[in-house]
Amino acid sequence: MRPSLEARPPRAVFFDVGDTLLDTSAMLDTALFTALVPVDPTRTIEEVRHAVRESAADMPTRQPPFYLARANAAWWLARYRAVGVALGLDASDHDRFVTAVAEGHFGGDALHVVADAPAALARLKADGVMLGVISNWDDTLDAILERKGLRGFFAVVLASGALGFAKPSRAIFERALAAVGARPEEAWHVGDDPNADAIGASRAGLHALLLDPHDLYARLDGPGIARARTLSAAVDRILGPRTP
Repeated sequence: MRPSLEARPPRAVFFDVGDTLLDTSAMLDTALFTALVPVDPTRTIEEVRHAVRESAADMPTRQPPFYLARANAAWWLARYRAVGVALGLDASDHDRFVTAVAEGHFGGDALHVVADAPAALARLKADGVMLGVISNWDDTLDAILERKGLRGFFAVVLASGALGFAKPSRAIFERALAAVGARPEEAWHVGDDPNADAIGASRAGLHALLLDPHDLYARLDGPGIARARTLSAAVDRILGPRTP
């Protein structure tokens, strides 16, 4: 049984990445257009949007999950090549276009740091809490966090693609706990996915904090799972009220 959530501060707090620390909502057409401009500056974003629609019929309905690193890369490269074909690019321009889009994608160019993430992480670290990342992601995760200025906050970064198992598997949470020397009841996990993050962490014995900005998951409220609309509010909940 977990101790009361009032046992604060915790020993460790782990974070998801996609749509928790990094915003993944940048539009595909904008990223494609940015890569197309150096290749052919006469083209418009409306043409890119048309090519995206025209090429979609040739693609699978769902992209592979982040933790299948090679399959994920292959899916995206095929997607970009199909868009290039729909744009009518010749062989040379097509190769330049696909290379530019892929470099930006796999380097994390389209990912943006969530506005309150640095301050939220700094608050926890200032209270002596060990921080870590547990994310269903491929082998680019560590480098992306470094580029975005977040890597230094974390004692451990676990990407499922490097481990061979993914959230909501108990194994990935247990690996993270072992890495920081914490027991499940001493740790929290913060993420935006109700199954992989909230239910997965709770079943592994951690306190789970679900980021729920639109208040969609009240049904999950209960022992072991809390909700917050922002990272700042999540840290308020984790650290609890201050005594004068």
